Amino acid sequence: MDAPERFDATARLTGTAPYTSDIRKPGQLHMVVLRSPVAHGVIEALDIAEASEMPGVHLVLTAEDLAREGVQPMALRAKPACTDGPFFEPRRPVLAEQKVAYAGQPVAAVVAETLEQAQDAAEAIGLDIEELDAVTDVTRAHEGAQIWPEILENRSFRWTGGNPDKAAELFAQAAHVVEAEILHPRIAISPIETRAALGQFEDGRYTLVTPSQGVVGIRAAMAACLGVDPQTIRVQTPNVGGSFAVKIWPYPEHVLVMLAARLSGQTVAWEGSRSEAFTADVGGRARADIARLAVAADGRFLAFEINAKADMGAFLNTAAPNIVSSNTIRPFNQVYKIPGLTYRVEAMLTNAVPTDAYRGAGKPECAHVLERLIDLAAETLGRDRVELRRQNLIQPEDLPYRSAVGETFDGGNFPAILDRMLDAADWEGVDERKEGSDDQGLIRGASVGFTLHATGGSTAERSEVRAMPDGTVIVRTSSQDSGQSHRETLAIVASQTLEIPADRIRVEQGDSAFLETGGGTGGSNLMPVAANTVHRTALAMLDQAKVQAAEMLEAARIDVEYGAGDFRVAGTDRKVSLAEVAAALPTEEDEPGCVAQVDFEGTHTTFPNGAMACEVELDPETGQVRLDRLTCVNDLGQVFNEPAAEGQIHGALAQGIGEALLEGMSFSPDGQPLTGSLMDYTLPRADDVPFFGNSWMPTASPNSMIGAKGVGEMPSIGTPGLVVNAVMDALRSLGVRHVEKPLTPGRIWHAIHTVREGQ
Repeated sequence: MDAPERFDATARLTGTAPYTSDIRKPGQLHMVVLRSPVAHGVIEALDIAEASEMPGVHLVLTAEDLAREGVQPMALRAKPACTDGPFFEPRRPVLAEQKVAYAGQPVAAVVAETLEQAQDAAEAIGLDIEELDAVTDVTRAHEGAQIWPEILENRSFRWTGGNPDKAAELFAQAAHVVEAEILHPRIAISPIETRAALGQFEDGRYTLVTPSQGVVGIRAAMAACLGVDPQTIRVQTPNVGGSFAVKIWPYPEHVLVMLAARLSGQTVAWEGSRSEAFTADVGGRARADIARLAVAADGRFLAFEINAKADMGAFLNTAAPNIVSSNTIRPFNQVYKIPGLTYRVEAMLTNAVPTDAYRGAGKPECAHVLERLIDLAAETLGRDRVELRRQNLIQPEDLPYRSAVGETFDGGNFPAILDRMLDAADWEGVDERKEGSDDQGLIRGASVGFTLHATGGSTAERSEVRAMPDGTVIVRTSSQDSGQSHRETLAIVASQTLEIPADRIRVEQGDSAFLETGGGTGGSNLMPVAANTVHRTALAMLDQAKVQAAEMLEAARIDVEYGAGDFRVAGTDRKVSLAEVAAALPTEEDEPGCVAQVDFEGTHTTFPNGAMACEVELDPETGQVRLDRLTCVNDLGQVFNEPAAEGQIHGALAQGIGEALLEGMSFSPDGQPLTGSLMDYTLPRADDVPFFGNSWMPTASPNSMIGAKGVGEMPSIGTPGLVVNAVMDALRSLGVRHVEKPLTPGRIWHAIHTVREGQ
């Protein structure tokens, strides 16, 4: 069914859809956060006297004020289940106390009648910091200045997954072992809408309005920080202009606007600037890998190993320890049969804003490393890259396939999707196109690869489906749309289940007032978790409605059938509509209709996958890379909303291209970000990406009642390695063996000339 047209598409495209920063309340105050100008240091003085007396200023909050009000530090949501040795979590105050640990850490908050007054007062605060040596290189963090007294060598924890003993045996037996060291730079996530927060306090209750990926988790975190009952807090999320995980988390600004609202008695608003985002928003990726692939003489993959150092930043963010450990390793072997798998990670602390999940959450790094090693193995063995991959694919008869890290792959046909992709990409024509590029003084590189995700996220989903007397149906869910058309997609799922037009479905989300349970959006869980639960809830609602329909039709319940919005007595023309049944039911808590609530049950894991090919043209005189073609064939199971799925794939491909060629945070030795604005940090633009060739090749998932798999992260997992391999294929003819991400023209030019000068 087509998506209902009224679901915000026009409003978003024309700029009339309301976002958090569009909300204005009478008497609203504005908050500005004073941030540390240095990456590591001891606070010698914090003088707020002048600022407190400036025109329009209502509050200046410091760590002392927060302590007096009983505000608690921010804390992890969950720790890794098992670590190799001790686990250390540094205390993370909402406002810096005795010291600062990254440039941008909140030190004080100013609340004033206008934004300009708050900014002026923040500049008047006397902040004196004794600067200390900063730790900026994750590979050498263990030998840098000790950031926290209790954490030796700046190591928060170690973690190992897989079957390391078996893998070690297989490495010893291997005919060939290929190795690589790959750095995955820190990514500034940069959604188009910056973070914002609006706090209110009235009649003993807090309200927080903020862009998020789920309001229930934010509410729990705020209750813990403020030391109050979660029932006294309401969190609302209006439209969200992109997130990619950066807005999942609770932040200091959330706590500050709520506390400031209570202390001032007025609404308090904060809107982060684009510059603030580079030093205040949680970052992504930031890992250094030393990796090996063991290959038998006949080309079989035997073992794959990564020894990683993960840059956690100065503190451990909400889910970060699990992101860099157990979450990262889930699809570690991707689509390949590899009996030995080992992933070891050291979680290192540095003087930078914390990191956490970013689209793919640790998996793009592993997939990149594996696909890079496969290309190196093909070169070492003198094998065709495609055929070496084909030899090692998990076969349809192997499914369900249990990997060495304990994941059971539920579906897919990897050989068939490879063949479909090679045909769509005209892989046989690559050599001819390489000759055409040569004629223009350019070098064409090409690559193939796979992408596979083990969907995850929270399973704490409770869906509500309510049939209304006017013929509409309300669907309530804890999943949160941040631009991916979740509402439209869930409406389509409900409409197919209820057999009514999608434009009669109203999907409500983003309000903890009607969401007591919910884990929100994350881990590509919309279809595996939310959509399946909405489907089950709609069926449960129909079961309840059938009881009332049977009474109205004066028939036995077993004789009543449902279809296309009506209940009928089987074999007769006697019928009653779902709307009429809803109207006949007693009103419940001022909300009429027939309602059912259902919690998620089952497994949230599906394995969306795809095969991909990429071709680039490289100018050896400038190092400039142009992406010429990118083709993919994707298995998402049943696709309910094809335009939305296409959009997810295109966006993820663009982000993966950015990660490979353009994006990466840089820091000076003293911890100052050198890429602190969009003048310095390069996001992909329209001319950086080609037209994408995409098609579907679905297979069923036994873990999904509706046959759908996740999509949001799957393309981003395979794209960085695919693009890097295509560029390295071009550079191989020039003798270049390795270039660090991002593969900018300057880095490529330098690598080419280093080889030329050494010859």
